[in-house]
Amino acid sequence: MMRKRRSPFVIITAKLSFLLGICYCLFYQSLVVSAEPKAVAGWGESRLLDEPITEGVFWVQCQFEPSKDGSSGAFFDLRGKKSNEVIARIAAEPFQRKGSDEKQIRWHSVYTQPDWRLFTFTPFESRAYTLTMRVDLDRKSYACWVDQQTLGEDLPLTSSAAVSQIYLGNADTPDDAAEGGQLVISKTAPKGFEFPRLLPKTEDDLIFRFAAVGDPQLGFGGFDADKARFALAVDQINRAGAELTLMLGDMVHIKTDLKAYEAMLELVKGFDAPYHYVRGNHEIAELFIRYFYRELHYSFVHKGVRFVVIDAEGNHVGMSDSQLDWVEAEFQKAETAGEEIVIALHVSPWQNNERGRGKYNQIGVGRDRLRALMKQYQVLLCLSGHYHRPVWHGHEEETHYLVLGGTAMVSAGSFGWCSFDVYPDRIVMHHKPLFFAYERADVKQLHSAQGWLSYQEIKAQHPYTQQGPLTIPRKRPVTVK
Repeated sequence: MMRKRRSPFVIITAKLSFLLGICYCLFYQSLVVSAEPKAVAGWGESRLLDEPITEGVFWVQCQFEPSKDGSSGAFFDLRGKKSNEVIARIAAEPFQRKGSDEKQIRWHSVYTQPDWRLFTFTPFESRAYTLTMRVDLDRKSYACWVDQQTLGEDLPLTSSAAVSQIYLGNADTPDDAAEGGQLVISKTAPKGFEFPRLLPKTEDDLIFRFAAVGDPQLGFGGFDADKARFALAVDQINRAGAELTLMLGDMVHIKTDLKAYEAMLELVKGFDAPYHYVRGNHEIAELFIRYFYRELHYSFVHKGVRFVVIDAEGNHVGMSDSQLDWVEAEFQKAETAGEEIVIALHVSPWQNNERGRGKYNQIGVGRDRLRALMKQYQVLLCLSGHYHRPVWHGHEEETHYLVLGGTAMVSAGSFGWCSFDVYPDRIVMHHKPLFFAYERADVKQLHSAQGWLSYQEIKAQHPYTQQGPLTIPRKRPVTVK
């Protein structure tokens, strides 16, 4: 006997329509949902709100139950008036890794555009999952979770439209359809949810905060996506109150792509405070000087800290004696003035790590003299990019070495940037993943293109991966009157 096909539209209509009308009116008494559910393409249901939500913060929560055989996915969208105007999304689909018998659900949230996704993987279970969103229409961002698992916390909305309808639908048309329902819209957080602080707080004795970001590398991870991610970093750095920002090289991917140089010039206009370029191996010196800064190596002083920017592109190109003479003179000035020293260069002189052992990632001639000068003059902090990995930390001799991942391609780590809080006796570093809250001391995992990875597993292979904040005692502490 042939089995009768169950319509996913009927299932979703029956569960969604009744609860949507009651719960929405309960929390937004001035707004009424009176329209009948409307079937839309994609095997789902869309329900228009009588009055769009145009501002403020609100929470949305519903239940999702995958098909029993795990063959069907679903979309849970907030949309504008147009059916294709996605504002925020949680989606699920069946997934099975090559060579594995384990069934999984691959969840994704979206940012900036509906097809730019962040993935999270969970084991498949035939049960109801709770999908939760927190939407901030004033900041044009949202956060989302499946049960208590974070999918994203600082995601740019994919449209600036007012929220006019809610869509719940299946990604396929199986006999055994996924189900959804129990929708609640509220101005208060559902039980068990507390929105995290996105940016780190400072303490009373702060002198200043600065930021550093690894390779923006426009064109490496998709030109438009790279621009959007760097723009998001700029916005977050502004909100963090950084008084200056260091960009640690590789602003562009293709050395001769003038469009990329020009795009970077437009993006940095978004900074509220001064910003400083470091040349990477993807910038031709002539074009760096034409577009970004008149010198390849230079220094500046800010509130008792001397920042020394050094031109070092790796691949054993090396550093000249005259360049190192200049570096030594800068270190001498700092010592005489009692200034803390922070250096910034694209390729790190720290080589005791997996990437640093390769010729492409080594400075070459001049590296040993630079290290000797750093030891002699007690350089506190060395900041670099180039590796495209999570934040890596090494402490050798007098110096703490940090290598940052950036906002373009990052392997086994999160897109992001770092803040540095300068105090009289210490500098405190926090890592801010672009799409999540800053890393706290109790952080256990980080998000990557492969989903969530545990720090325990990562550090077993790369023990220098920095987990959570880092406090660095100053070499030249100051007394604040």
